[in-house]
Amino acid sequence: MRKIFILLLLVYCSVSYAQSHPGLRVQGRYLYDRAGERIILRGANAMIVFWDRDGAINYPELSKTGANCCRIFWRTGHAPEPVLPAADLDETIQNCIDNKMIPLISVWDATGDWSHLQTCVDYWTRADVSAVLRKHEKYLLLNIANEAGGDVVGQTEFRQQYTSAINQIRNAGIHVPLIIDADRWGRNGDVLNENGPYLLEQDPDHNLVFSWHLWDPTNWGNGSKTAIRRIIDGSIEKNICLIVGEFGPIEFGDNPNSGKINWDYLIEYAAEKEIGWLAWVWNWSDYHSIVKRSSGKYGDWANAPWGENIAVASPYSIQQTAKRPHWLETGLDRTLLETYHYSLQQNYPNPFNPVTKIEFTISQKTFVRLTIYNILGHAVKSLFSEFKEPGDYSVNWEATDDSGSPVAVGLYYCSLTTDNFGQVRKMLYLK
Repeated sequence: MRKIFILLLLVYCSVSYAQSHPGLRVQGRYLYDRAGERIILRGANAMIVFWDRDGAINYPELSKTGANCCRIFWRTGHAPEPVLPAADLDETIQNCIDNKMIPLISVWDATGDWSHLQTCVDYWTRADVSAVLRKHEKYLLLNIANEAGGDVVGQTEFRQQYTSAINQIRNAGIHVPLIIDADRWGRNGDVLNENGPYLLEQDPDHNLVFSWHLWDPTNWGNGSKTAIRRIIDGSIEKNICLIVGEFGPIEFGDNPNSGKINWDYLIEYAAEKEIGWLAWVWNWSDYHSIVKRSSGKYGDWANAPWGENIAVASPYSIQQTAKRPHWLETGLDRTLLETYHYSLQQNYPNPFNPVTKIEFTISQKTFVRLTIYNILGHAVKSLFSEFKEPGDYSVNWEATDDSGSPVAVGLYYCSLTTDNFGQVRKMLYLK
């Protein structure tokens, strides 16, 4: 029985962390890639599903701004709409990656309609769709549902339904960062700050991003400078990863005289506070469009001064502030190109009473977990759970658990895990 347990623990430690974070991951209020490089999202939304399903028109032109992300407008194809082949989703995600942008895929079926949140979850967990998501998991962000809920749904309902959604998606083997929109058509940023920490605890991967949509300055004051500071500052205080998933120059795309949104202040404040954003919208036939619908080309800017300023001209524009990770810019996965040298040394002394030294080596900046397990496989002490620079490390374990209480004598296992490595050493505590 003990041999079986040790074998299972070895397998678990070598693969579980990589499986739970196969690509991008959230740590605190920031998003990181597999190599530990911080990513601040800068880009735009694109109306892909209806008229440019493979992205051949939108992606190359948006990419010229230097955007590191595109939020992809998609649908589930639930009745009475035609079913969309999973191959179409596969193609558009790959084309987005090929154009050097992180694909942030979202479905619009629950927009303003809380009752369709489960429709969106059912789509993501569908066997053929989840297979596509896993195929691209190193590069992908998944927005569970665009703007689910036409009004404030209440804290209990928001927590329960999104907890269920998160767990269904994780159980389908999808471990990419999940993005949760605010309710009330995405406008209610307070619901994210109030419930974000709770939902992070419910996610077994602790890998969530929260998205606020900056609309309705007239009705709800969301476009005001005060609201911008309040929601952004609140997210920082709560230590959650917030992005502004949608915003434009004015409230209504079909009315040039509708309420102005302080988008220029938003992008300046977002730069100061390192908040990601995705402008609405790259190419459409209304007063929100960044480029003219007639050409859809980079440089053929629409709705002056909005289009040119948000894309390239403002010092806080996409072009001036977007930074693409190395692997996205080059098309090469840095984590596969580098030669890694990892090792977890045998603790010394061993057996020990009650202090023992544990040493390990890592060759690149990566997220490290160094954990002590008992014979039952229960984690008793977390020694490290953080990003570490390349180097040699040493830490003493004093035979105590996470609460500081002494542990019982007996056999323990020290587990070192990173994205690409896992190793376990057996330790014997005697008195």
